[in-house]
Amino acid sequence: MNPELRKIVEILERGGLVAWPTDTTWGLLAAARPEALARVYELKGRPRGKPLQLLVADVATARRLTDTGGFEPAWERLAARFWPGGLTLVAPAAAAAPPAVVHAGKVGLRVPADEELRQVIAASGGWLAATSLNRSGRPPAASYEEALQFAAEIDYVRPGRSAGPASSVYELPEGRLLRAGAVSQTEIEAALEEAWSRN
Repeated sequence: MNPELRKIVEILERGGLVAWPTDTTWGLLAAARPEALARVYELKGRPRGKPLQLLVADVATARRLTDTGGFEPAWERLAARFWPGGLTLVAPAAAAAPPAVVHAGKVGLRVPADEELRQVIAASGGWLAATSLNRSGRPPAASYEEALQFAAEIDYVRPGRSAGPASSVYELPEGRLLRAGAVSQTEIEAALEEAWSRN
């Protein structure tokens, strides 16, 4: 791990916030602990009842955090098809999921395509809380220059460009697209149809 990434891990470990140009949008990263998440909600002006997702280092970690009973073929197929990548899966949380990001018994998880980001996540215990870098209700930061507007409230802004668009958010077992984004409803349905045809 290079010195910059080690510095970022140290910032996150002590409860700091990091802006990162992810493989989707500009993201705001924090440890999934109440004190760090309180800073995220304050910065964004986000309602406390609106959950944050977790970025996880790999599919195996996501599997540990999710209770896939009854819909495991669907979850496994979507994870295999779209991770690493731009799909967030919302599903019942397993006991191992950090309580600070569990809402109504569910947790949202994504394995990002950014390899260096996955290194940071792995070094941070396997997961980090994440949300778009913006004030609540406003568009996400679209450039490094826009991300720097948050510099006074964030501990580190990583230079770079985000890939966009935002991740799609899909809920299981309901089979409901909560947010359209990088992965289309058609792509999700095609992957699920293949999953059920094999079982």
